[in-house]
Amino acid sequence: MSPSAPTAFARHRRTLLTASALLTASALLTALGATAVLPVATAAAAPAAGTTAKATAAPEARYAGKAVAIGQDLVAVLRNDPKAGGPEAWIRAVPSHWRPGDAYMYRVLAKLDREHTTSAQRGLSLRLTNSNGSAPALRVTGTKSGTHTFPLPKAGTPDARGCTIVKENFIGAGAVAVLSNGPRGPVAFFKDAGDGTRFGGVVNRAHPALPKSAGFVARIVNPDGPAPKLLTNMEGGGHPAGTTPFPAPGCVK
Repeated sequence: MSPSAPTAFARHRRTLLTASALLTASALLTALGATAVLPVATAAAAPAAGTTAKATAAPEARYAGKAVAIGQDLVAVLRNDPKAGGPEAWIRAVPSHWRPGDAYMYRVLAKLDREHTTSAQRGLSLRLTNSNGSAPALRVTGTKSGTHTFPLPKAGTPDARGCTIVKENFIGAGAVAVLSNGPRGPVAFFKDAGDGTRFGGVVNRAHPALPKSAGFVARIVNPDGPAPKLLTNMEGGGHPAGTTPFPAPGCVK
């Protein structure tokens, strides 16, 4: 990559993140009541000062699961862990451009479980069905396209236990890196901070670095180790690269 390539890419990215986009993002975070880097206070407390979290298991796993869009800028995080109360659906508010794979630890609006099987949110009627059976599901009515049913993950599977943890981090030039870590190891992709458009490609254990054609530097440092990091350089022109730790996986082997 020529020294000027990342600089040119950064300039192009900055044109996408206008002042109005920044104000929109600020207002959105205020409305959602949380960032996507850590769970909100109603779902998980931050570690106490002076404590060190185990590198092999993330505490966010208790609130992680299979996230599905259910309409009205809401996602349902579906879990089914007998050790943590059984079938659950955590209903969270997300940005309007949310897509599967994005971080979802935003504000909790409702939690459905065996004791609380129904909720009404933003004009949608939600019901956790067969909560004591072998095939629990979330039924959503009131959407423009009718009724939809989302099966919960099968108990014992990685999705059911929240094994994959996702977080987002600003990396410069109007870009966000979405980092996840779980049974498949560290994975990262990239999107515009304003409208969520994805670009550049994906890095993982099999392909730990983006090709030169991506226009910016991104590679996983120590992809097979216990503490992988994402190295990025959106600026070029002699600017130092930045590193972001991947979240710890949610399950201990």
